Amino acid sequence: MADAGVRVSVVVPVRNRRALLRQLLDALAAQTYRDFEVVVVDDGSTDGAPEEVAADAAAGRNVRLVANTGSGAVEGRCTGVALSKAEYLAFTDSDCIPHPGWLAAGVAALDGGADVVNGATRPARTVALHERSLASGEEGLYPTCNVFYRRRAYDEAGGFDVEAAARLGFRPWARARGLGFGEDTILAWRVRRAGRAAYVPEAVVEHAVFPIDVSDMVSRTVQMAAFPALVREVPELRDMPLFRHRYVLGNWSRAPLYAAAAAAGTRHRRAALASLGAWAFVQARRSRSVPVAPAPATVAAGFALRFALDTVAAGALFVGSVRSRTLVL
Repeated sequence: MADAGVRVSVVVPVRNRRALLRQLLDALAAQTYRDFEVVVVDDGSTDGAPEEVAADAAAGRNVRLVANTGSGAVEGRCTGVALSKAEYLAFTDSDCIPHPGWLAAGVAALDGGADVVNGATRPARTVALHERSLASGEEGLYPTCNVFYRRRAYDEAGGFDVEAAARLGFRPWARARGLGFGEDTILAWRVRRAGRAAYVPEAVVEHAVFPIDVSDMVSRTVQMAAFPALVREVPELRDMPLFRHRYVLGNWSRAPLYAAAAAAGTRHRRAALASLGAWAFVQARRSRSVPVAPAPATVAAGFALRFALDTVAAGALFVGSVRSRTLVL
């Protein structure tokens, strides 16, 4: 239901991130573009996060809270859209900090005729070698931390598919309960196929990077098995930088591992060892980008962890490729 009095509705799902939500609300209050409302959809927070929304509303900011307990982030966004007012929709997350010109840049692109717009998402801190982060925003995934839609295009494409994660075979780890997978990408490409898309690097969002333990790292990597099914639904991803990005798919740094596995399978031990040596060389080159040189023991541990994660990733993508009959390595 569009309201001529409000041009943009910013929809934010949240659960138990009070301090981060406070930062986000302050960042939205500092936007240079002013004709917008904020719809915060709370999924049963117990840390007082809703109080931050109430405080802003009491201070006269155009912010309101919607309770949607137990729904998860994807359904929360759908609920927020259904209860919002504007002709333009903007999405970000409670662990993000949009730069002051974020809304202005996104709105300008929509005014220029785009139906879906994504901006540049940057990690809020330096990302360690064992962590993965998509920073440029040009990968073709259209994550909901930084994306804009024309409401008409959003509605015509059917909105976010709340069943996408299950259909694609995504099985969230313990800390990812309620999160989706693929629904953002599928929606964006439906809109993009029917209309116009724009990438606006001036629409900048900084995304928090949380420390994770080895168990979470492995769990996240295992879930790469769902990517081939996503590529089956969105084959255009093969032509996007996603497949060339060093952190996700088509990872050239894993190529020596595939070669090593093939060589070992044919009993070519020297070739296998040479391939593993090539992999180690690639990792050594990557480690040069770290601002402070780590201790040798730290380097060794990092190599071991990276080897384990790359091996798990290769296995997960192979399994997912077989399951979806779509080759992605």
